[in-house]
Amino acid sequence: MITSTSGFRVRFGAVLACFLILPQFLLSCAGSSARIDPEAAVYNLAPVARAASSPSEGVYYCVFVRSFADSDGDGVGDFKGLTAKLDYLNDGKNETVADLGVTGIWLMPMFPSQSYHGYNVDDYYAVNPEYGSMEDFETFLAEADRRGISVIIDMTCNHSSTYTDWFISSRDPESPYRDWYRWISPDDSRYNLKQKIWGHNLWNKYKDSYYAGLFESGMPDFNLANPAVREEFKKITSFWMDKGVDGFRFDAAGHVFNAAKLASGEESQSQGVAFWKELVGHIRAENPEAYTVGEVWDSTGTRAVYMQGLGSTFHFDLGTRIVDMIRTGDGGRNNLANTLFADYETYREFNPDYVDAPFLTNHDQNRISGMLKGDPAQLKLSASLYLFAEGVPFIYYGEEIGLMGAKPDEQIRTPMLWNDPGKDRLQTSWIESKYNRNTIPVARQNRDKDSLLNYYRRAVRAKTAHPALYRGRLSPFDTGISSIVSWKMSDSAQTAYVFHNVSSESVALSLPFGPEYSLVFATYAETRANPDGTITLPPRGSAVFADSVKE
Repeated sequence: MITSTSGFRVRFGAVLACFLILPQFLLSCAGSSARIDPEAAVYNLAPVARAASSPSEGVYYCVFVRSFADSDGDGVGDFKGLTAKLDYLNDGKNETVADLGVTGIWLMPMFPSQSYHGYNVDDYYAVNPEYGSMEDFETFLAEADRRGISVIIDMTCNHSSTYTDWFISSRDPESPYRDWYRWISPDDSRYNLKQKIWGHNLWNKYKDSYYAGLFESGMPDFNLANPAVREEFKKITSFWMDKGVDGFRFDAAGHVFNAAKLASGEESQSQGVAFWKELVGHIRAENPEAYTVGEVWDSTGTRAVYMQGLGSTFHFDLGTRIVDMIRTGDGGRNNLANTLFADYETYREFNPDYVDAPFLTNHDQNRISGMLKGDPAQLKLSASLYLFAEGVPFIYYGEEIGLMGAKPDEQIRTPMLWNDPGKDRLQTSWIESKYNRNTIPVARQNRDKDSLLNYYRRAVRAKTAHPALYRGRLSPFDTGISSIVSWKMSDSAQTAYVFHNVSSESVALSLPFGPEYSLVFATYAETRANPDGTITLPPRGSAVFADSVKE
């Protein structure tokens, strides 16, 4: 056992004995009532009163429709299947515990496309017919809304497919759509026609001209300097908001004015920020509560710059930091908390109202379960480290059951596992996973109170129940123990303290607060108060303390 010598010792012998000072209360739903006991939720999966309600609060869940749930038996997921599984994500009832409890869904591309992934869009005003009809999609939105789930959809503004009417028309030099894409002539000395990016040619020849395809030749880049294109994306976002969409995840947001496709001497970053300010400004004018988050796979400084326009960006590199720290079992001098705080300070310089979007891995990265070799304790710790950080965390579908996968991309986007083979009629089967032979499906994890899935259910409930956790700002404090990562979360209504033991040994530490703080979440029941006023945190365990919510 490791013991703190940091001098944080305070009177705390009775804190855990009295646990929560929040009152118990009754919730009624559809004529039935269930007592919600906050104390019961400290160590166990139990009903809680979830308070996060804005689209820019709570916890999101990323869904690849193709892999999630199949209603018609063709092997491909669809909107009807997704709708049928909404109660798994959130049934809209505080008094139940069978749902994951997420407050939002990010749908990966659901437009018509020639590809399985959908990031090369054929038509921005329609849904992928493999996934169902527009009516099916609208039904899904209505059912999500009924459960209090916000829905944001993937929007690709950087490029389309080569099958859009716009691009097909633009191939004619005399077309009014010519300037909708980045076409250049071979004698334009401002561009390098031999430019390569990520191993392929940036410029693609068509007859006597070249067009930019930053990601591939089948994804021609829009010319977002053209006001007509910018206006079109305003129309597109309005169209989907009118359908009931609550916001957008913007793909490749940092690349819309990538320097590689611009004329020499043309400024890149400022044009990108200006574009996002204009588009997001339009979205917020129509719906001030809309949540927009951008993929800016770059440094903290670059993400911060784009926060000016996007408002929220994904926290790339956080997952890698978490994995590295868990593997070593050493938090340094509270390195993760200090790094997070430094990142947030940088964001704040550019946008005081920024919203961070932490995640472990996404649809472009090897899955976290494989990185941590499926170790349940390490996976639970990794979940706590990002779910209890600042901002709106994103769970990649299947992460909560330990779904595995590694590159190529298809193998990190494989079917969600609902039950043992043949036991769930909604199981998708469009591709076979190479990595999930031993992954435990949802149905079996439901029956194990200590499963990874039930841990996620508990952690998500804690996150969405406490304003300090879902709305607060993070500041680090050092316990003096290298294996403890700790921070404070502060909101005008509440303050919380978060502790993580990243080592394989139990740790006793003193607590920097008095009895007004109560334990609201712990990974393990062995998290107990000691007679000397310390708390013992088991290996790979996390604990969260919070004061009462101010009116």
